[in-house]
Amino acid sequence: MSNKSFFQPFTLLMLITMAPAVMAESILEFHQRQCKAGQQSSCERAQVMQEADEQAKRIEALGEAFARRVDRDKYETDNKPELELAYPEVMQDFFAAEKKSGVKQTIGEQGLMMCAGHFHDHWRNRKLVWPTDSEQRPDWSAIYYYIVDHYYGYCMRSYLGGLSNS
Repeated sequence: MSNKSFFQPFTLLMLITMAPAVMAESILEFHQRQCKAGQQSSCERAQVMQEADEQAKRIEALGEAFARRVDRDKYETDNKPELELAYPEVMQDFFAAEKKSGVKQTIGEQGLMMCAGHFHDHWRNRKLVWPTDSEQRPDWSAIYYYIVDHYYGYCMRSYLGGLSNS
């Protein structure tokens, strides 16, 4: 074995082990760094992202609290979630909890019921799999999050933006 063939793998191994670790940076961290460097648009984006992250954490906590107190006899049939029934209750719970943050219901009761029907049909009638817990029962914490997401995604866009109900 020549010295050259011996040192090539050894050199490669040394380079790999001595190379600095690659660090990943989140988009939020990127904008925070750019903000510190004086880019105002990054300051604004970082602020919006930070607020959204905080709200997502609040929604997760609300979902966990809802899951602890959910009436499974009322909101489940044959181990399947009754999403159309739960939707308005979840949203009322969310609005009550977020009231101090200025969050309020922007879609009337009739629109909210149409949203509930759409959400239910989307998950149940299309045979989509809903989140389950360790006991294979509906995971109401995750379902809570999905309901709030649906309200601000599909419903706000459809009912306030004038899109169709389909």
